[in-house]
Amino acid sequence: MIKKSYRQLLASMVMLLMVLSCNRDNTITENNDTNPSVTGKGDLITLKSGVQVLLKDGQYYLSDDIILNKAQLESLDKYGDLVPANSSPLSADHTTHPATGMPLSLTQGNKAVGQYPTSYNMWAMVRYVYGPSLSTVQKDIMRLAIEHWEANSNIRFYNATGMPTVDPTYGFAYPYIEFVNGGNTNSSQIGRNANGGRQELKIQTASFVYSGVVGAAIHELGHAIGLDHEHNSFDRDNYVNLNLNNVLPEKRFNFNKRTSNYYNIGSVDFQSVMIYDSQAFASSPNLIVMTKKSDGSTFTGNDVTSSTDRQWANSFYIPYIARSDVYRELATTVYKTDNTVMTPQERLQFQAQLNNGNPNPPAGGRIPNDHSRYQ
Repeated sequence: MIKKSYRQLLASMVMLLMVLSCNRDNTITENNDTNPSVTGKGDLITLKSGVQVLLKDGQYYLSDDIILNKAQLESLDKYGDLVPANSSPLSADHTTHPATGMPLSLTQGNKAVGQYPTSYNMWAMVRYVYGPSLSTVQKDIMRLAIEHWEANSNIRFYNATGMPTVDPTYGFAYPYIEFVNGGNTNSSQIGRNANGGRQELKIQTASFVYSGVVGAAIHELGHAIGLDHEHNSFDRDNYVNLNLNNVLPEKRFNFNKRTSNYYNIGSVDFQSVMIYDSQAFASSPNLIVMTKKSDGSTFTGNDVTSSTDRQWANSFYIPYIARSDVYRELATTVYKTDNTVMTPQERLQFQAQLNNGNPNPPAGGRIPNDHSRYQ
């Protein structure tokens, strides 16, 4: 049984692409009058709040691969948090879904961690474009990463390559991700820009498609939908032994914990696509940075999503089919928050609930949405 508050929040999320406006440029430069007061040397910057961020190529990063937009940076500087102080933080012992009020009965075992979900930082469908800087190989990598998320969760992506970035009728900027060439790095913003507009996801240069770089793309899409790193969880130290002495000094900020405005499910998931391996940022190839507290063993990174990665996504997203009208049509497979699949009857009932009791979508409303269309 889907509660009314759950239906209302999720139904409203699909309208986000139609009501937001913003400036296209979300990058903060050091010459910007609204740039936070910062102190520090080199590229590692200490904000007024004490939070450390990385300044690289004119962009600020919370970790090596989490790009900060202007609003997030200003909030970090003032409050030490990604979102404004009036957002409700979560405690470690929460037992209900923050958006729906539904009981979280699956908080045992592994977990996924992400930003605190609101109607302003999550997506209805993730609108994206393949940027002109991408090679064909990079486009194939991003397509495979998208297909992985869509095949295993409720996340849906809309290919807007070559389409307008501004609504032609009302003049507001669509929220969308541009996939761009990241050179030797991968990075993404966490969640959707609260004010809409363009944001970047950088994918590394590759000469051929292989699992490692596809896994990196899956990881960065995880950030884009709101997931954070497992090793930054507020309760990480209950599950992970961390030896910062073995980490390059300039990379230690990558292990700062998120202590407010997060949303956790369960304990640290060593199978998550969002966790780094045991030697991440080690100052020497033979040094170990992280081990499992349970048995002292090491662990590797992962190239595919875990069940709890998918559970986190399925808790906040609905698999909408792209349409030109306002009908909220669901994909054939709809996951519940415990990763089980709705029966055809449950799916039809849910679709009716999302559409004022009407279970049948109007004919002719679907629009093309081909992830292999690169131009």
